[in-house]
Amino acid sequence: MTRPDPDADSLAAEGRRLLDSLARRAAVDEAVGVLRGWQGCDAAQARDDLTGDTGAAGLGVEAARVAAAVDARADGTADPDYGGWT
Repeated sequence: MTRPDPDADSLAAEGRRLLDSLARRAAVDEAVGVLRGWQGCDAAQARDDLTGDTGAAGLGVEAARVAAAVDARADGTADPDYGGWT
């Protein structure tokens, strides 16, 4: 039995869903790393702190909040590769 070939729109939609999922996961993993550094805790504790009272539903929101806090405090000129570009 053969399967019909998926149409281009279905493939594109699935690709977008995959990219969105990977971006969300990367943001959460980055936030976990930040919390580990700030709090000196392990990954499980950092993830628990991110989910807080909201559970998994609020994980992405909290990850975005952590990223915004890091970006607000960041000094781009502290990068060793910084060459005066803006």
